[in-house]
Amino acid sequence: MASILVAAAAIAARADTVEATALFHLDRGVAAFHRGDYVTAQREFTAAHDLVPERANPYRWLALTAAQLGDCPTARVHADAFLIRVGPDDARAAELVRLRELCHRTGATRVTAAPPRARPLYTRWWFWTGVAGAAALATTAVVLATADDPATALPPIRCDATGCRP
Repeated sequence: MASILVAAAAIAARADTVEATALFHLDRGVAAFHRGDYVTAQREFTAAHDLVPERANPYRWLALTAAQLGDCPTARVHADAFLIRVGPDDARAAELVRLRELCHRTGATRVTAAPPRARPLYTRWWFWTGVAGAAALATTAVVLATADDPATALPPIRCDATGCRP
């Protein structure tokens, strides 16, 4: 009886170690995925999947990574494997259903969070150069237009020993 208990304890300890190792690989894969290193992410998610093939989360990440790598057939297989292992009320299921449908319609897809934003005009070097040039040109035009107009001409100033006056 004691040997059965020892064997059961050893099996439980090994299962905990396998779970911890799989979680370690999964965490490293998620970090690589968020860095955009999809090849490393795929390797880490595959290692996690090999350790705990009955778990759903490695399938989810493998599907997302395969989509990023442009491998829609593999992404669909992993998405289906994930959806089989979780219920339809799982919050992550909608994401994988959408991914599977995108891959089915297009055959290839990239999963992006948002399109890249264009740089604002006022941050470009030529914008402020143009503004300064336009201001200088407008000032020159105003000075030249009013230089010969007697209505805007200032009276001459005369200075002598008693001071200066117009």
